[in-house]
Amino acid sequence: MSRADDDHLRFLVNAIRWENADVTTQLWERGWSVADPNVPDGEPLEWFWPPTAPVGYGGLPDWSHDTMQSRPHLYGPRQTPWTSPTRITSTRTGWLLEYGRAIAQDPDEPREYSDSAELIAELERIQWWPMDVQEAKRIREQRIASTTAALARDDHYRTALPTEPYASRLNAIRKHTLREQSHADDKAPSMPRQAGDLTAQFLLVDADAWASAVRTARAGGAGWGPNGPEP
Repeated sequence: MSRADDDHLRFLVNAIRWENADVTTQLWERGWSVADPNVPDGEPLEWFWPPTAPVGYGGLPDWSHDTMQSRPHLYGPRQTPWTSPTRITSTRTGWLLEYGRAIAQDPDEPREYSDSAELIAELERIQWWPMDVQEAKRIREQRIASTTAALARDDHYRTALPTEPYASRLNAIRKHTLREQSHADDKAPSMPRQAGDLTAQFLLVDADAWASAVRTARAGGAGWGPNGPEP
């Protein structure tokens, strides 16, 4: 390997380390939203986890799913038991984590992080709180198995109305699928196509959305289901 190649490799490794250690980059890639993007430089910036956010928090649309936006009269206003979201706010010394609150779910104690790597390592747990990560994985696996079996039999399966960031991801996969099936030369969706099978990608995101909906139903307590208040 030449010195130029060695320098290039070192640059790439350092870039990857920087990205992995940068909280803002990780939050953005995971689908967290900024509550107020117009915060002046130097002021605390708040990121929140959309699945735990009240309707309209941080400017989120009532419905993010394409079908629901085009036919809101069929769905009515979105309802959620969450009254405040899980938030991560920048501070002078690091980051402040504040857990969400819902009708039947009190928040855990806030926690401050001075080490960015420690916070990034905790993000998956934070995103699934108050559900345990292992339980979330089991729910996702069960969902994939049940939906795959239903699709193989051309049968129906229960759905959940997705929140962000899942709704946008499902919309993009659906658009890429339709574009490829029709062989149309339409403008590609803004979200780039990921390498791999689109149906499999859809099932994976759907499983995440379903597990999130189950978590939200529990946070609502009695009378709440994956699609909101149950009759």
